[in-house]
Amino acid sequence: MNGMPAYGTLRVFLDGMLGMMVLYALLSYVQQRKAIYWQYALYILCMVITFRLDDSDYASADYAPGANYVVALLESVAFILYIRFAILLINIPQKDPFSYRLMRLMTALLVVGAVLDTGLWLAGVSDALRSLLYTVNRFILAAVALVVVPRIVRLRQPVISYFIVGSFFFVSGCVFALCINFIPALFTRQAGNPFTFPVTYIQIGVVLEVLCFTLGLARLNNQNELEKQQIQAQLIEQLQENERKQQKLQQIRDDIARDLHDELGADLGGIGMLAMAATRQLRHESTGEIRSSRSTAEEAVLPETDTAVSDKLTLISQASRRVVVTMREIIWNLNSIHDTLQNLAFRLEETARNLLGGRAITLDIQLPSPDTDLPLPAEYRRDLFLLFKEALHNLIRHAEATEVQIRLSLDRSLPGEPRIELFIRDNGKGFLPQQLGRGGNGVRSMQQRAQSLSGTLDIDSGPGRGTTLRFVGPLREK
Repeated sequence: MNGMPAYGTLRVFLDGMLGMMVLYALLSYVQQRKAIYWQYALYILCMVITFRLDDSDYASADYAPGANYVVALLESVAFILYIRFAILLINIPQKDPFSYRLMRLMTALLVVGAVLDTGLWLAGVSDALRSLLYTVNRFILAAVALVVVPRIVRLRQPVISYFIVGSFFFVSGCVFALCINFIPALFTRQAGNPFTFPVTYIQIGVVLEVLCFTLGLARLNNQNELEKQQIQAQLIEQLQENERKQQKLQQIRDDIARDLHDELGADLGGIGMLAMAATRQLRHESTGEIRSSRSTAEEAVLPETDTAVSDKLTLISQASRRVVVTMREIIWNLNSIHDTLQNLAFRLEETARNLLGGRAITLDIQLPSPDTDLPLPAEYRRDLFLLFKEALHNLIRHAEATEVQIRLSLDRSLPGEPRIELFIRDNGKGFLPQQLGRGGNGVRSMQQRAQSLSGTLDIDSGPGRGTTLRFVGPLREK
């Protein structure tokens, strides 16, 4: 190291700094997988190689900037990566579209210059002409950069200040190096004095630029982390607000269910009881009048008008009972206390026994054990309940069955959400599979509800062998 000229010593020191920056950029890319880091590393690497090639060029007496084809090409690639890095760092397309167009123009000038230089180099054109074209190209780029930089400064963002300062060091080093090449009287290259070599100023500018860019990247990462934290805080706040709205909605549902049960349900039940009482009283009074006017041996028959009134009262009583049953289902769907798997199972069993209990049908029903209880969304249990009820109505209307098996089970064997299975089998007359498409609204309704539950509904049947209905789908918890 003691015998090394001062220029070589400074160059090794600066190369070492740039090498550390390359390693930092590559490790950052491996960690974050962002294109800006590998482009940043490749830019620095191209500049380091360019500086090393410049050392041999400066040793020749007829050195001319841009005459070395490989150096000029690597430098153009480095500048293209530099522009691309700046675009990604500052997000120029959104911040300043005009500057973005100018930076694309700079990239085009570099590409055209590299292609033209390649053609001239292959054609054997003199180094002096190629050096002149190289110098003109670089001064044009510097002029465009002088337009872009003030516009970027006006954006007034924290990250931009690092880019501006770094770019200032880089451009200053390049311009100063170009000037040195054309003032040999003032800057005679001496191995003992590194500041007589143009590449020294470029490399110092690049080192200072890289230090500023590295600080800018760190600031950008910190800014991104703060933005992520703000977004997460907003998301948490939104989730909390949604939860409050959901609780408010559940409270409204519960209030509606309670009002329906306490007021409307009681009134409907009272209407039915009054209609039944009026029917009994009408029959009793009419029968007493007839018996008092006829012999006891004669059959007591209600007058025709009384019979009509009695029939209407009976219809009112039956209608009120049907409305009460429907009202109970609406209340059950609305009340959040029933949003569990066990309440759903209890409701399915109650419905099955009510619908099939008065018929000559043997019912075999199996439900999940109480220890498998889970919370369910209201829409989920409603759709599953209506699918089940529609299946039983179809069975009653068409199957002519004497035995019915019902299974509701929960499967946790597969990864992810648990799966629920509803199985209904009867020993009725069955039907042909091709008749399923003409099954009317009932089958279509069940298929639609199965889709809304993100599950599948399979119906297997045949003449004389009954019907099997099987629904399988994910059990979406609240």
